[in-house]
Amino acid sequence: MNRTRKLITVSALAALVAIGTGCITEETGVEIVIRDAYCMAFDESHESETFVTPRTVYLADELDQVLEDNDVSREDLVRGGMIAASYEVTEPPAHDWTLTGGITVERTDIAAGPDTLLTYTSQSLMGAYGAPVFAVLREEGVTLINDALEDYIAEQDPVLLFKVVNGDCIPNPSASDQLVFEWEACVNYYVVVAETLDVYDFYPGSPTD
Repeated sequence: MNRTRKLITVSALAALVAIGTGCITEETGVEIVIRDAYCMAFDESHESETFVTPRTVYLADELDQVLEDNDVSREDLVRGGMIAASYEVTEPPAHDWTLTGGITVERTDIAAGPDTLLTYTSQSLMGAYGAPVFAVLREEGVTLINDALEDYIAEQDPVLLFKVVNGDCIPNPSASDQLVFEWEACVNYYVVVAETLDVYDFYPGSPTD
């Protein structure tokens, strides 16, 4: 992301130098891809294998900050989409557990969802500790997130509610052996920015097709 912005700066600088030396420049439209991710931390502490843990993401706030960091305005965005999703245990349990469940997503600013974004089956918590596990995505959840991105580009302020919905745990937790750990789920996405640059015309007046 930062490398992309540096390339833009160099191109713009070259154009300014060309202008300063009396050379001919022309405006060229370019599309720039910005990639980023938003993550949700889930703190789990349960005496039962079935549990639901919610986290809210204010998507407009997340994207506003990304655009500000890249000196881009919302009006410059033309499209966007989800790339991938992952989960990672950040604070391991006292001993290993194997979980089966999923993560759902819904909109709270409008009526949309909940839809399943991803599922995990017989996932060892220690197997997900220290490195992200990239999940197989469910189409309905991806579509909801992509629609939220498009609504953001259309000047709306989407709010997403993610929920960990766990259905099975081996061994079973209990009051004396509670399931306690921390993990993080991340959604990777991209947005495309349309910009116009002044670039040096190396062959002014050359014939065009």
